[in-house]
Amino acid sequence: MPTAKKRINLTVDDDIFESLNKIAKKEKASVASISNFLLERALELQEDLYFSKVGEDRVSKKQKRISHKDIWD
Repeated sequence: MPTAKKRINLTVDDDIFESLNKIAKKEKASVASISNFLLERALELQEDLYFSKVGEDRVSKKQKRISHKDIWD
């Protein structure tokens, strides 16, 4: 059955493969689905780190601020 998902060939060290394999067995899932899940989480973390930096940069600048209450009133 064809899939619309893209494929990636990935070469990993033995210890990483063993870890993925153990998780897959525990979760009764394939190594590919566990790898996909972990990649999604890693990308979310990268996004969070980026937006945290953007937020910190904005907060560090001296500029006029509007309170949360004033915005919603």
